[in-house]
Amino acid sequence: MVGKDLNVNLSGKTAVVTGASRGIGKAISLALARAKANVVVTARTEDDSSSLPGTIYKTTKEIEDLGGKALPVRCDVTVADEVQNLVEKAVNAYGDIDILVNNAGVLYAASFLEAEISDFNNVWQVNVLGPFLCTRAVLSLMIPRKSGSIVNISSILAESTNSPHNVYSASKAALTRMMLKLAAEVAEHNIAVNLIYPALTRSEGLIARRSNDMLDDLPHPSVVGPPAVWLAAQDAASYTGKICHVNTFGSDWP
Repeated sequence: MVGKDLNVNLSGKTAVVTGASRGIGKAISLALARAKANVVVTARTEDDSSSLPGTIYKTTKEIEDLGGKALPVRCDVTVADEVQNLVEKAVNAYGDIDILVNNAGVLYAASFLEAEISDFNNVWQVNVLGPFLCTRAVLSLMIPRKSGSIVNISSILAESTNSPHNVYSASKAALTRMMLKLAAEVAEHNIAVNLIYPALTRSEGLIARRSNDMLDDLPHPSVVGPPAVWLAAQDAASYTGKICHVNTFGSDWP
């Protein structure tokens, strides 16, 4: 199913994708645009870098080149005022927010004893507080309307018992548990809340950290696009409160 037309039409829907300047966030943004959604492209990156390419403006341009509609908005998801500004700009541009993809995240490979306090705080701010703030902001729109879909990019490391990545794994476990409980909480409002475990992809961030030999066998981030689009089209009556592995999309789920 991953390589096939999903026959999902999101015309008239507006999606906010965090961490959308590169990698999985960019891939999901492009996939949502192909499904005809308006896409609010948000991240902190406005200026390109030779070591870590990608900006919100480049993602927006690629969407527009496809014939889609996109709005670039710089936002630090750990700052409540910036998140509120993001929501206001999205609503001013497109009237509402129907889909939120909490993708922005920080990968941190240190073991427990190696972890620095400053890095610990940063990982938890981005990976846990960021989705909390963004989700809380869009729920204020979704609950009165009794519809919406929230898709969260988590990690299989949320369930790992092996070192390293201790702090990162803990942050993703917290995200997973928070969102599974939220799914039950907002089901009465017909809002879907699901999580994706994407596994490793050949993203710009990983390319900057790892050797080419290790990366050659990894899939492109675009493999996450179809599962994310399918989840974006769901509501609480159809599919919610699930942990979804990208590599079993079309076989074990949906």
